[in-house]
This record gives sequence, structure tokens and C-alpha cells, in this order.
Amino acid sequence: MEFKTLRVDLDEKRVVFKPFEKEGIYGVIDYGIYLHSEVYRSYQVSPYDSRNVLVMGMGPFAGSVLPGSHRLTFFFRSPLYGTLYPSTMGGAAYTFLKTGVDILTITGKAEKPAVIVVEGAPSHLSLSVDYLEEEKLREVWRGYRGKEGVYGLNQYLLELYRERFSGKEFRIACVGPAAYTTNYGAVFSQAIRDGKFVEGAEDWAARGGSGSVMAQAHNVVGIVFGGEWEGKRFKALDLSNYDFVKKLFSEVYDKPLFKVIAEKTEKYRYNPKLKTGGTFGGDYLAERDKTPVLNWQIAYIDREEREKLYRVIEEYYVEVFNSEAIETKKWTTCGEPCPAVCKKVREGYKTDYEPYNANGPLSGSFYLKASDLAVKTVDSMGFDAIEFGGVAAWVFELIERKLLKPEEVGLDDKPDFNIKEILNNPVKASEKNAKLLSQLARKVAFGEGEIPKLLGEGKRRAAKVLDEKFADRLPQGKSFRDFAVYVPLGKDGEVNPTMYWAIGNFIPIPVQGKYWTYYKFGVFPEPEELAERMFESAVGEFWYDNVGWCRFHRRWMRALSEVSCELSEKGVCNVPVKWTKSVLELLFLRAYGEKLNAEEHGRKILAKLADYAIKAGYYPVFPDSERVLDLIVSASREFNRKDWAERFSQNKIKAVREYVSRALEKYSEILGVEWKI
Repeated sequence: MEFKTLRVDLDEKRVVFKPFEKEGIYGVIDYGIYLHSEVYRSYQVSPYDSRNVLVMGMGPFAGSVLPGSHRLTFFFRSPLYGTLYPSTMGGAAYTFLKTGVDILTITGKAEKPAVIVVEGAPSHLSLSVDYLEEEKLREVWRGYRGKEGVYGLNQYLLELYRERFSGKEFRIACVGPAAYTTNYGAVFSQAIRDGKFVEGAEDWAARGGSGSVMAQAHNVVGIVFGGEWEGKRFKALDLSNYDFVKKLFSEVYDKPLFKVIAEKTEKYRYNPKLKTGGTFGGDYLAERDKTPVLNWQIAYIDREEREKLYRVIEEYYVEVFNSEAIETKKWTTCGEPCPAVCKKVREGYKTDYEPYNANGPLSGSFYLKASDLAVKTVDSMGFDAIEFGGVAAWVFELIERKLLKPEEVGLDDKPDFNIKEILNNPVKASEKNAKLLSQLARKVAFGEGEIPKLLGEGKRRAAKVLDEKFADRLPQGKSFRDFAVYVPLGKDGEVNPTMYWAIGNFIPIPVQGKYWTYYKFGVFPEPEELAERMFESAVGEFWYDNVGWCRFHRRWMRALSEVSCELSEKGVCNVPVKWTKSVLELLFLRAYGEKLNAEEHGRKILAKLADYAIKAGYYPVFPDSERVLDLIVSASREFNRKDWAERFSQNKIKAVREYVSRALEKYSEILGVEWKI
């Protein structure tokens, strides 16, 4: 595979544009691993060293008529989890195409906050690096034309570059103040049409701290990209031709392709059986009383009480969402043409499950309109919303337990963070908690106060300091980390799990906090089966991120041919042989002439990620939070695994260690590497 790469070295003030081709490199992650492991050896330095190359690129199928193929992948060494990490942004590659570049990489560090501008034209490529004064940047973040944080900077950059890109497609990726003060800053982007932002068509490369690397390792606050490049993308079969694609997929599906896509993405558009849609409506109706609430205290709340809390969610969260987003059909996409129209917009708020749960029920807000304030503030500050929600929920429980005081974290009141207050007056308690969460977000994002600054490092690192500072407040034998939920890696690595009570979410593997694991809730598999399922999921998710494809399309991307025949009188059925490999393998073969084994390549990449992590000093460790142990233990009872529940009751730590150890031993066996605790 050949990729057109553009390297910006901010130390040498040098730009290199060249084609790159190397056996075994099929996408952005493949290329990123090669750079980090073989060229820059970033495992030798701090995540905020300028050698932590930020890789930003699109996959080989961008430019096709196939929906979901235009995610922009960011790849970097995470300052939070400690090792290599992918984060993707929906729809942005649809505009990045216009630069004529496949992959942009950033090394070095600018002397002032920088904006990198990439503009493609039919015959040339233009790149400039512009600078902002720090005082002006802070002023814009504090408020610009009624917007703050990333939204203010986004508006400022739009006005700054709109004339330059007049009549051309362009888009902006930028960061907020949290990128400079925390380990979990995100990169934000919103589709632009006719010089104006498209409401709801926004997305984030958030998980792992991509924005923090962009800002603290390279001092880059924005990347403006677009232009009018129109060139050939595909070596063999032209996937931008609908007729060619239609004919190609007739080998796989008996139904018209776009009818299949519509069926397979029903959850994200609208499910008539559930009378809701999107991740928000679908996930709450699926999880019900297993929804993570109140800092994951579901480990201790009996089912009857959890069901009461779910009824509050149903009335004050889901029903409000349905009336304002589903019934009004205010649906849009991330910026590329797509039948899933997964972005559900209500009163200007793009409403997705995970950020609204992390900064909602998990953090004590069970009223959707209250959570709007919380999520909007967290997003404005430029946080990974899932990570910040986990931090806020932890802090609120610490205050509830009198282990921290509100004023110590910059709050003017104590949150209502218990079941009784939520059930008695859900609206009042939610409005109070959302207001306090917003206060905390601004304090942490701008680094105002000793403990808010500390919280920017993450729960695990902060707990270590708090253990020393407030040792006299802790119950005997307890640590502040015992009330926190995260997946640990090495001595100080961590990441907040996704918002599902799933055993696979708590196992330390090379990429966590995303869907590179077995994240199904309500089941408790044997550890060896869990390892196999984690591997299967990781391979699929790797490929989506590697080629910049939206995982919401996975149900048709991973489909195999469905064929049938009637049994003869002798009981014989000669099944007609059609394409029996994944759709992805078919696309590589027909568009580029590349024959690959997707599973085997995925296995090699996971092994490389494990090897890099160990070289960087971030190896798998036993969960060091009592809350995480109890989530695993209580799940065995909740998910009807009496055998494991009995083992846990006899010796909790020993049995959990056995479970996690066996899972990782099998995982190591599958990958062919040593990835064990």
C-alpha cells in the first residue's frame, strides 16, 4: 500500500511531503506503530516529549461511496494510559480528502501556540504554520462571541480562515484549555458548510488524551485542513463509482447494498420496536438497571433500588430524549453522507449515550436538561468527556464520604450524591449536581487550585498524592483509589472504562477504554473464553480504526455471504461457494489488489502494541482499586455465575487474581507474547 505522507517538524521548521510504501502497512495505525517503534522510538521518552509523533490520517477507502469510510484516525502515545493509543473522529476524512494527503504527522514543538494549515489544490499542496499569542488564546477560551473553550476557538479560527478557503471545503480540528492542563484533553471538530458550522455534525478524537499530546508535546492548538484536490484514490476498482460498488457487493449480499446497510445500522438511526434510536436511546433500554450510576456503586446497590433509579432515568432521561430528538427527527451525520444519521440533536445538543451517562447518572444527574449543562461545559473545556465524567463521579463520592471537602476542589456546595436524594427529588438533585460538575470542569481545565490541578493527572495518580495528604481521613486499610474506577497499566497508567458493566472492560490489555475488548454486559464468561472474545473484538476494532471506518457499520462490514440450498433425497446439500471472507478483505483485494488475512494481521499488530507497552514500562497489573474488584465480584452474582460467586466469597482477592491471570495467560497465548500479571 502506498500512502502520501506529510511530515511537519516544528523544531526544524521543515515540511516533507513524500509517498510511503512498506510491506504490511495498510492503514494509519500500521504506519503509526512503524514510526513510534522503529523511527522515533518514543517508548524511550516521556509522552510529552516532542518525539511522541502525532499521527493524523485517513484510511485507504476514504473517497468511496461507502458510508462510514471517512473517519479521521489520530494515533499517539497516551499520556494517560502510557502506551500507544488510537482515537478517531467521525466524518472529518470526508474533508481531509481535499488536501491530497493521506497521513499528516507532527514532530517537534512550536515556540508559541500554533495552527497548522493544510490546503490542497489540483497541482500543489500548501502548508503554513501560524501562531497565536498565549494571552489571545486564553482570552478566546474564556469567551468569544458567546462561546467558550473549544467552541470559542473553533469560531475564532473559522473567521480567521474562512476567506482563505472561500468556495472550498475545509474543516478545523482544535483543542480546549484542558489539553494544556490535563492528561485527557481531546481534539474537537465540526463540519462546515457554506462557511457556517453544521449543527450536530461534530465529533471528537478524545479517548487517551490526543488533545493533550497535540498541545503539550507539540504546542499545536488547531489544524485547519481542506482545499479542492480531486485525484484518483483507488489502484484497481474505483470505489467512488456507485455502479462498480453495487456490482461488487452483489457477490456478498442478495439484497441491494444500501438496503443491507440501512438494516444493519437500524440501532443508530431508529428502531421501530423500541421507538427510539441512537446510542442514547438504544443503550439505556438495553442496560436498564445495569446502567453505571453514582460512580459505579451498582456493585453495592441491590436490584430493587437499581430498578427505582432506572425508572428515574426512563422518565427524566429517555422520555425527554425521545420527545425532543426522536419524535422531532432532528438527526444528522458526523459530516459525511450516511444513512445511519446517528447524531441525535435536541435543542442544539448532540446527545450520545457515553458522554451523557458519564456526566449524567454516573455523576449524579438523572435529568437530561440538567446534564445538558454538564456535558456542554465538559465539551467546551475540551475534555475527553468519558474520562472527566469518571473523575467527577469519583470526586463527588469522596465528598459524600467526607474524604474531601467541596471547597478543596473549588466547589461552593456539596453534591447530592446518594440514592435517597436522587429518588426524592431527581430534578433538583440533578440540577445541583450538574452545576457543581460544571464548576469542577472549569477549575480542572484552567488548573485553578491545588487539587483541581492534581485531578488533571487522572484518578490513579491523584489518589497517590491524596493518600499522603489526607491519610487521617481514610478508614483503616483504605486508599482514595479504592473508590475510583479505572483500568491500570504499569505503575501509573490508567484509563476510564466505557460505560458498560462488562467484565472485559476491567482487564488490562494494550488498548482499553475503547471497544477493543469484549464489552458485552450481563454475561460472565470463563476467563479463557473472555480472552478469546477480547481478541476477536480487538481485531475487528483495530481494522475499523486502522482504515478509518465507523464502527457503527460493523454489522455489514464483518458479514459473510449467506447462502443456502435444499437437501437432496440422499441428504446432500452442495452449497454454492460465494465470497466467504470479510468485506474488508474483499475491498482491499478489488480496490488495491492486496490480498491479506485480516485476522492474522490484526494478531501481529496487537502483539506489536503489547511489545511497545512493555518497552515503555506499561505492563499489565492486577486491578488496584477495591471498587473494580467489587464490580467483578458482584457481576458474578448479578450475571448468574454461582460457581465464580462462590469462589469470590471464599477469598475475593485470590479468586479475582486467578480470573484475571487466566484471562491474560490465554490472551498471551493467542498473541504469542508475554502479557501477564
